[in-house]
Amino acid sequence: MTRLLTPRDVCERYQIKMPTLYGWTSKNKIPHIKRGGLRFKEDELNKWEEKGSELKLI
Repeated sequence: MTRLLTPRDVCERYQIKMPTLYGWTSKNKIPHIKRGGLRFKEDELNKWEEKGSELKLI
């Protein structure tokens, strides 16, 4: 079972600010789900990282 991360967890992990994260989610640039608020599956984030995605912009 994959671990669900909070927005705060993701911001700390990628060293980004909350508005940046919410911008990415509103444009579907980062994998996320809405379950009891905004959540991120850790295994999907790992795959997203491997592809390079938005992290190249940081």
